Amino acid sequence: MHTLHDAVAPAFLGGMPGGVELLVILLVAVVLFGIPVLLLLGGGGYLLARGATEDERIAELESEVEALRDQLSESDRDPAERDGTGRGDDTDENDGDGER
Repeated sequence: MHTLHDAVAPAFLGGMPGGVELLVILLVAVVLFGIPVLLLLGGGGYLLARGATEDERIAELESEVEALRDQLSESDRDPAERDGTGRGDDTDENDGDGER
């Protein structure tokens, strides 16, 4: 029984890991550090790209708001331009209910 124990070589010779052990250590290091770093870099790249499209969208919306404010200020200056008839606001005239 003692001879079987002597025939098995130790996994670590002289305190240094061998080839398979180094491969396992490298695999664990990649899983623990490499994958999270890749996910963080990928997520950061996605957020940066998304932020660029949001900046374009914000600029477009700001120009639309400015155009709507210009239209609103023009319609507040002259109410006759709003309905296109040149008569102004005619709510007290015939509103379609048949009464005068």
